[in-house]
Amino acid sequence: MGAKYKFMFVLFIFLISECVPRSIEDDEEPFLASPKYTKYEEMVKLLDKLETSYPELAKVYSIGKSVEGRRLLVIQISEGIHKIHPERPSFKYVANMHGDESVGRELVIYLAQYLLLNYGKDDRITKLVNSTDIHLMPTLNPDGFEASKEGSCESPNDYKGRNNANGIDLNRDFPDQYDKNKSNDEEYLFRGRQPETAAMMRWLLEKQFTLSANLHGGAVVASYPYDSSFDDNCCVENRSPDDVIFKHLASVYASRHEDMKGGSACKPEHFDNGLTNGAYWYSVKGGMQDFNYLHSNCFEVTFELSCCKYPFAKELPRFWRVNREPLLAFMEQTQMGVRGFVLDEGGNPVKNAQIKVDGIGHTVRTTKHGAYWRLLLPGEYNITTVAAGYSTPPPITVKVGDAPTVVNLTVHRRPRTLTDEVKRRARHTIDGLSSPDFVHHSYEKMEKFLKDLNENYPDITRLTSIGKSVEGRDLYVLEVTENPGKHIPGKPEFKYVANMHGNEVVGREMLLLLAKYLCQQYTNKDDRVQKILNSTRIHIMPSMNPDGYEHSRMTDYGSIHGRNNAHDIDLNRNFPDQFGINSENMTPEPETLAVMNWSMAIPFVLSANLHGGSLVANYPYDGNAVMKDGIKNLTPDNDVFVHLAHVYSETHHKMHLGQPCTRASLERFPEGIVNGAEWYTLTGGMQDWNYLHTNDMEITLELGCYKFPPASDLPSYWEDNKDALLAFIEQVHHGVHGFVHSHIGHRLANVTISVAGINHNVKTAKDGDYWRLLVPGTYNITASKDGYENITEQVTVPLNGSVSLNFTLMPDDPQHWSSAYDFRVLENIVNTQYHTPLEIYAALAELENKFPDIAEFRAGDSLKTSMLHELKITDDAGSPEEAKFHIGIISNLYGSQPLGQEMLLNFARHLSTAYQIGEPIHRRLLKNAVFHFIPNLDPLFEKVLKTFDGTEKCDVEVLEEEFGDSVYNYLTKKDPNPLSNYTREKAFINLLQSEKFDLVLELSSGTEDVAFPEYSKNINEKFAQKYRDNRAFVDRYQCKTRNNIVHGNLIDLLFERFNTPVISVGLSCCKMPSNKDIAWVWRDNLRGIMKFIESANTGIMGYIKNEEGGAMREASLAIAGTSRQYRVSANVALYRALLPPGDYRVIVRCHGYHDQMLTWRVVEGVVKQKDIIMKRINAEPMPGQLQPIHLANDPDQVYVTGLALDHNSLPLPTDLTVYPLDSKRPLTSNMTDVNGRFVVTLPVTYMGHEVRIVADSDGYIPTSRHIKISSSENVTPNVLFKLEPDDKVLGMPRLVFVMVAGILGVFVVTIGAWCFSCRERKDSRREYLFTQLPADDKRPLCDDAAYDIIRKPYYDEEDLPPSETDSEDEVVLLRSDTEWKQMAKE
Repeated sequence: MGAKYKFMFVLFIFLISECVPRSIEDDEEPFLASPKYTKYEEMVKLLDKLETSYPELAKVYSIGKSVEGRRLLVIQISEGIHKIHPERPSFKYVANMHGDESVGRELVIYLAQYLLLNYGKDDRITKLVNSTDIHLMPTLNPDGFEASKEGSCESPNDYKGRNNANGIDLNRDFPDQYDKNKSNDEEYLFRGRQPETAAMMRWLLEKQFTLSANLHGGAVVASYPYDSSFDDNCCVENRSPDDVIFKHLASVYASRHEDMKGGSACKPEHFDNGLTNGAYWYSVKGGMQDFNYLHSNCFEVTFELSCCKYPFAKELPRFWRVNREPLLAFMEQTQMGVRGFVLDEGGNPVKNAQIKVDGIGHTVRTTKHGAYWRLLLPGEYNITTVAAGYSTPPPITVKVGDAPTVVNLTVHRRPRTLTDEVKRRARHTIDGLSSPDFVHHSYEKMEKFLKDLNENYPDITRLTSIGKSVEGRDLYVLEVTENPGKHIPGKPEFKYVANMHGNEVVGREMLLLLAKYLCQQYTNKDDRVQKILNSTRIHIMPSMNPDGYEHSRMTDYGSIHGRNNAHDIDLNRNFPDQFGINSENMTPEPETLAVMNWSMAIPFVLSANLHGGSLVANYPYDGNAVMKDGIKNLTPDNDVFVHLAHVYSETHHKMHLGQPCTRASLERFPEGIVNGAEWYTLTGGMQDWNYLHTNDMEITLELGCYKFPPASDLPSYWEDNKDALLAFIEQVHHGVHGFVHSHIGHRLANVTISVAGINHNVKTAKDGDYWRLLVPGTYNITASKDGYENITEQVTVPLNGSVSLNFTLMPDDPQHWSSAYDFRVLENIVNTQYHTPLEIYAALAELENKFPDIAEFRAGDSLKTSMLHELKITDDAGSPEEAKFHIGIISNLYGSQPLGQEMLLNFARHLSTAYQIGEPIHRRLLKNAVFHFIPNLDPLFEKVLKTFDGTEKCDVEVLEEEFGDSVYNYLTKKDPNPLSNYTREKAFINLLQSEKFDLVLELSSGTEDVAFPEYSKNINEKFAQKYRDNRAFVDRYQCKTRNNIVHGNLIDLLFERFNTPVISVGLSCCKMPSNKDIAWVWRDNLRGIMKFIESANTGIMGYIKNEEGGAMREASLAIAGTSRQYRVSANVALYRALLPPGDYRVIVRCHGYHDQMLTWRVVEGVVKQKDIIMKRINAEPMPGQLQPIHLANDPDQVYVTGLALDHNSLPLPTDLTVYPLDSKRPLTSNMTDVNGRFVVTLPVTYMGHEVRIVADSDGYIPTSRHIKISSSENVTPNVLFKLEPDDKVLGMPRLVFVMVAGILGVFVVTIGAWCFSCRERKDSRREYLFTQLPADDKRPLCDDAAYDIIRKPYYDEEDLPPSETDSEDEVVLLRSDTEWKQMAKE
């Protein structure tokens, strides 16, 4: 029986031991409870739920979409997910690349849940999540998974499910290293790729992963690179340079997988230790793991996880249990090897630096934060870094152990200055260039040099002549690229031009050396050069002025001998110029014409013009309007040009120092760059012409102080310039590029590519390809072409490289456009024509009849409108308009420009219709403003219209004086017309004076420029920019240079005399397009006009009053830094300031009152109400009146102002401390002044945020308040603190005193009670003290009385003697101090 119980006990213990861990494990893995495959919609919800449940650990994002539009989702898991952790390596798992290989998909979903559930519970998981940036992609092929069938162990014959929705195997779709047509250019990398592949490639190239795995099915094995081989034969290993590391990584997984490590899970296949080299197993061309290794920092291994590709869901728990440990262990390998940062001598991160390990032919690169991770096995390694523009430090020996080794590397710019002695080396050691290369090449020598290169490297060079010089010398261009001879769609074109000035020869020799270097290094398999030539078509023109060179003299430091061509013309003054024609560019020289034709024939993207005589990178523009040196004239692409100049200057060994040449000691160029016009102005320059007339962005590079140095100096020049020349070429791949196709797939040439906010466009080439250089950032890019609807896309340019953006344009449908953008006002685009003045007035009057609540046509109802009729449109027409902005829209200032009249009518229809249907933006506009439509200013228009035959008249000229010129002459009294009484001109002036327009929009034509007053330029230019940024730029007509100086002067004069800002917008390069093209012009300009008009929703209004509330009708208001005055209304002293967003300092004045200085912050789309109180000069101050606190006008700061008072509302000296809500560290602090007022200053980043302010004063209880900082104003005013007294008693605060007194009171009461009890005991003992008779050794410890103990029996009655029966045991001690006497001792 005992044995039976023992057996049952053991069995019970066994069951408990099995059940308890299982129950605990189940709590950690609840996803195993009901195993099933997660469909796409379920996966989306699950990932979103995880992100919501773990907001500080998880973030879900998409890298793109599948063919069928499903998002390619990734869940990122890391501690502090919303912060940047540059020190953490990035890891990824990608599964379900083949849609029917489904186990990996579920394991990745399980893994995401497991990591999040166990974070903070399991130390291993917590450490992993805290130290690694983890990215988990459950499916790269969601379409294929949805088409697959559970239980199918093999792919069907048509591979449905395995492949994507286009039937393409994604693991054969990546660029392959053995592709015969391979190239590193964007066109090759991305053209024709599946959307899933392209999305993955962009993700890999943008995100610097350290380690990853690709999870497959159909076998159980760990497969490592390379996957492909040169001849596609199986059973031959193709090892990567990091073969030992890959074997280790694969083994980490396989050795922990109970099925994989045996190598025979899916018989008859066998893999030793569960590992295989990919190419040895079978060759896969276009595989993802090879692409990871070859094109990024990422080491990737492929894990095949199941013999059956799509097993039943009930088997998933087992797959999880055998893979969980390998999955975690493999992730932990991200921490192996060496990591650190590459910094310059100033401690700044160096991005894109290569980390090289001796003996391993594979490098990794640093991130934008300068961080790197290099996976290595334990051992000793020699490591160094190579960064462009920096000296390469000597290798350092690093001992790598099991734990990650941190090695930070520092690089230094080469310590060279302009005054360094030239260090000459044996020339044969310089980049493979031999001694004969470092000589000056005459024309004949240069010709032979180029022909030899072309003969020696026919596969990558092509030598052509683009023309001849004056003296008949060929203008040679050497093309250096893979597959030379033609433009390859998607491959950008680059050019270097040198020796434009014949005696500036350094650039000529540098380009010859560069050509040879590129050819040699390409043949020698130099990675950088191969990448450049495979992805870029490079054109090298060593000499644009061979005649001038032949007349130059060696050792010429700075003369002009040989500078010009054989006609003695400076070729860099001979190009057409934006500021007009002069004697130097009136007739183009043969060399100039050749370069212009060449530049127009090839879609160049980037170029540089190499000069000498200084050391600086010079960027456009070279000229300015006044042709005065020292005044910058910046292009719309200034950010790009400054970046390009910095690239060359910073990579050049000396240029970035900005030191002057010896003979120009005052000439300094900070950071080695300069704007051309700021340096000195010139007209007819080549770099400006390139920018204005082609897609090409060109800068000028001055390569040295010596124009014609001795040949012995050429090695030094080559070393200074080589890396810079290469780095500048590489900039052609920065920005946005792509193709534009029609809806049926035809490539569209001459499509305009415009960027919102940048007033410069490029056009697509004949193959529909384009390139737009941009600095990193987010842009709205529009593709537009006649006959097609415009398309605008938002794109983000990465920090490194470029982004591809393709457009497909749909044929134009006017009615569709009208419905989408013009509220279906078909009159604006159907049967368009020019209207006579009477027809215009009739159309405007009809708008009053149609929209009586908002429109009022005024024609002869007052002196103002008797000559010039107008249509007023505003909310609640007829009501007071004093508190509304007044916007004038005028046309036909010049009778030869009638196009604006049609746009005026169209916009009046547009605005009225939008209001009627309740469009909120337009309704708000009409509540804030009154729009005055004033057509038919120039009566000459009727004569122009009579001669119009319906076809375009782009250069209309009238013989008589046009209205705009007449107004100017009337105002200035210049060239007055004796036959005119100027009635119409006077009416126009009276109209401006009476209406006091806040802004006037003039609709002109014959140009696409925008003109505005030079006065208050900083404000008016912002209004003009609103139109510029939003209009569509098209090439329907060729713009001509029209310098209407009188028109510009008139705009300035109207502002100066009548305080009226007129912004003149050019609607089209053609003054009078054809009737049918009026609709196109309307479509091109509607958005620009509308955005300009929306300025009426931004500004400041208010009343100016005195201290008694009286209207200050003589007050005026001015904006500091501008010349505009804002007058108040005659009735209630209301001022209106229509201003673009920004910070302004405002001066308010009125005679007899103190000037006031105010700071305003104007916010887009907000009309603020700000009343102003003026204080009289020499007036008795009112009781308690205080001067306002002065606040600095700092746009980077915001202020909180207020009062600190006591409970009687008296000022209180108080300390104010500001804290963020989530921190105990103070942001700032301050004290009140004697009047209790305070100001605390915060960074502008706290606008709209909540902070905690603590007010503390001695003797008062500290008070805390949560304050919401204003999101629109730079001052948050009127914060009041009232502090309650904390009175002191006996030197202590009241609260402390009450506490101490309470404690003392309790103590005293306790002591008193104790004393009372003692006294009671003492009094009773005086009468009787009863006790048992103690032994002699047990006398009371405290009994110190000196007396003898008298023992006698105790009786209730004292006089009763003891009886005989009394026991001695009952005798008690009786003592009475009053009656007993101490007896004498015996």
